[in-house]
Amino acid sequence: MIYEKKLAILLSTVLCLCCDEGVEEVPIDVLEVTTAGISCGMVLIDFQKNDFERIKKLTRSDWLRYRAHNLDNGKFSTDGQALVVKVRKTFESDLPVCTLMEPTYPIVTVVEAELKD
Repeated sequence: MIYEKKLAILLSTVLCLCCDEGVEEVPIDVLEVTTAGISCGMVLIDFQKNDFERIKKLTRSDWLRYRAHNLDNGKFSTDGQALVVKVRKTFESDLPVCTLMEPTYPIVTVVEAELKD
């Protein structure tokens, strides 16, 4: 009985200590974009040239055009819409499968989006 209590306390302590390790804070940025069509079922978005360094830091890609993972195709698929988006890098587990034979663009994950006033 005493052995089981000590083991339970030890396991609880180890689990608590391990919970915070490996948890990476995911950087998120709010940027203005313009919609530019659809590619592989995702809305294409163009970031502004003056935001190049910010999006590059976030995604580690040298592009201004991205496929927008999690952006509502029905609401934001019209070309030329000005949006304000909250974005983060896309994790490998988020990546959709795309088998189209067309130019590919990097993917950024949209956390929130709204039409720019």
